Amino acid sequence: MPQIELQNVTKYFVNDRKKRFAAVDDISLTIEEGDFVFLIGSSGAGKTTLLKLIANQIRSDSGRIWIGDQDVTKLRYWRRTSYRRMVGQVWQEAGLIRKKTIRENLYIVQRALGVRSKIAQENTTKALALVGMRAMAERYPFELSGGQIKLVELARAVICNPPILVVDEITANLDYDTSWDIMNILAEINRCGTTIIMATHAKQFVNLMRKRVVTLVEGRIVADIPKGKYGELK
Repeated sequence: MPQIELQNVTKYFVNDRKKRFAAVDDISLTIEEGDFVFLIGSSGAGKTTLLKLIANQIRSDSGRIWIGDQDVTKLRYWRRTSYRRMVGQVWQEAGLIRKKTIRENLYIVQRALGVRSKIAQENTTKALALVGMRAMAERYPFELSGGQIKLVELARAVICNPPILVVDEITANLDYDTSWDIMNILAEINRCGTTIIMATHAKQFVNLMRKRVVTLVEGRIVADIPKGKYGELK
C-alpha cells in the first residue's frame, strides 16, 4: 500500500469579497501506509480542502502530492478513474441517488469504476454486511435515518477495498451511540490495513481512539501528535 506525502502544498480560494486566501498554506505532511490520522481544527481551518487534495477532487496551486511513487498533482485525466479506486471517500454532503435502492447505489458506483457485474454484486453484499446494513439493501435513501445514510456511504467508500480512505465529518449531527459504532467500524477497517485520514470536530472520539492527531489553523499544521500521545482536548 502507498505512503502519502505532501510537499509544500498550497491551495488558494477566493472569498465573498473577491479576496484570495490560502485554504491550505505550504503544508508538508507524510502519512505512512496503514496509519490512522485525525485532522482537527475549527471550521475553515483547511481540513476538508486537505482531504480533497489527497483524493484528487481539487488540484493544488503549488507543491506536490505523492501517493507511493505517483505524483497526484500531475495525474492525467484518463488515469483518474483508476486513482479513484485507490482512495475511498466519504464527504459531508449526501451523495446517494434518491430513486435508487441502497443495493443499486453501491452497484452503480462499482460499474462506473469498471468492476464486473458479478463481482460488484458480491462486493455490495460484503460491504453492507461490514457496516451492519445488509438488511437495508432494498430500501431507498429517503427511508433511512441520517446515521444509516452515513453507514451506507461508508460501505460505498470501501466497497472496492481501497488502500486509502478519506473521511470528512462522518459523525456530524449523529447521536453518540451511532457515532461510536461508526468509529469502531473505521477502527476495524484500519486494522485490516487501510490508511485512514479523517477530519472531525468530535473531540471525545479523538481522545478515546488515541490515534495520530494533526491540528490545522488557518491552513497550516500547528501540531502533529503521534499515535497514543494525544492528551485530553479542552
